[in-house]
Amino acid sequence: MTEIRYYPLIDCDTEGTEKVAMIPTPNGNTVKAQSEMWLEEMIPHHFRLYTKNRSSADTFNIRCPRCGTALKRISAGINETKHGLYVCSACNKK
Repeated sequence: MTEIRYYPLIDCDTEGTEKVAMIPTPNGNTVKAQSEMWLEEMIPHHFRLYTKNRSSADTFNIRCPRCGTALKRISAGINETKHGLYVCSACNKK
C-alpha cells in the first residue's frame, strides 16, 4: 500500500499566488493543524489541494513538490476546502 503524503504549501512570491511545497510528512493531522493550505498525495504525482478556509484555487500557481514544474488541475473541487485534483505532467512522463 502506498503511504499518503501531505505537503504544506507556502508562498514564494509577494502576491501569494505562487505556491511551493515543503518537505512531506505522513502525518496529516500535523499539517492540517499548522498549515493554511496543503497538498495530499494518495496516488504518485497526483495531488489534492486542501485549504482551511474558503479560497479560490484558480488564483494559485502550484509547483510540483518533486520537480518544481507547475501542476495542472485535472478535476474540479469537491467543496469549499477540498479543491481540485492536480497532476504533474513532467513527472508522469518519466
